[in-house]
Amino acid sequence: MSHRTLFILGGAGFIGHETVTEAVKAGWQVKAVVRSEKKAEALRQIGAQPVLGDVTQPQEWTNEVRGASVLIDLVQPKLPWRLTRAAIQAISTERQAITSKIIAALHGLPVEERPMLFSISGADDLQPDAQKRISHRSLLREKPYGFGYIGLPVRKLVEQSELDATYIYLGDIVYDPGKVFADQYVRALAKGAAFVIGQGTNHLPLSHVTDVARALVHLAGLPRTALVQQTFLVMDGSDTTQRQLLDDTAALMGVKPAKTIPSWLGALVAGQIAVDTVTLDVLADPSALLATGFRFTYPSHREGVPTTLARMGYLSKVAFKEI
Repeated sequence: MSHRTLFILGGAGFIGHETVTEAVKAGWQVKAVVRSEKKAEALRQIGAQPVLGDVTQPQEWTNEVRGASVLIDLVQPKLPWRLTRAAIQAISTERQAITSKIIAALHGLPVEERPMLFSISGADDLQPDAQKRISHRSLLREKPYGFGYIGLPVRKLVEQSELDATYIYLGDIVYDPGKVFADQYVRALAKGAAFVIGQGTNHLPLSHVTDVARALVHLAGLPRTALVQQTFLVMDGSDTTQRQLLDDTAALMGVKPAKTIPSWLGALVAGQIAVDTVTLDVLADPSALLATGFRFTYPSHREGVPTTLARMGYLSKVAFKEI
């Protein structure tokens, strides 16, 4: 059994819990910061070592991170129901303050005891090329878009810190029984309250949460020299459109397809940032990740969504045979 240590901030969250699970399975010693004894016990149950504390108070956990191989930062401030530009700016300010504290905590450790920092963000940060493609070679957007209002200033802070860091980008929808996909797609479809926003022809970068967790653990096992200042896209690379995702999910559930609403109406209801994110039109190229030997368990929504629906109890057996 390896004694390599992964330290996870946000380990009780949707992506964090899955990452802890995959890391323990892969033989890592895993430490994760949690705020409650209930969450701590949940981590103990899957073989991790909880660190009781507050992510925003590094003095409560800095000694525990000493000597870890990698620190995976999966912290995300709580999002409001309506994501306006004003709301995202407030969240960005909060997230930058947390990042600054994490950086200061790592700088407080001797260089030889500092972990590699995995800085996690989303597809909105990256500037697509003329073919609407994003990759590890993409430039950062000059003008923030969607969740880039958070991701871009956070990346700038990490770059300026001169810490050993790796930049990892996820799809605008990370799916499985949790977060946006479960609530705004699956449960909304079941109620007849899901919507395709705009034309629905935009190519929406996707990541299955298990593939995200597996990729983070896989990358953590690579030599440090292969990671420092590198960028990796953990997106399945398929050409799924927003409409295909919703239509196929509805068909697999055996329910009516989603209605279509114009973008302006979606922005009134959910906020402009939410609309920008779900109508992003890019094709993801995860070749840098694949070059390290990683392979997706769910290379597109066609493989991932049936599994997700089955776990949620929404998969129609009749519809599944027809798809």
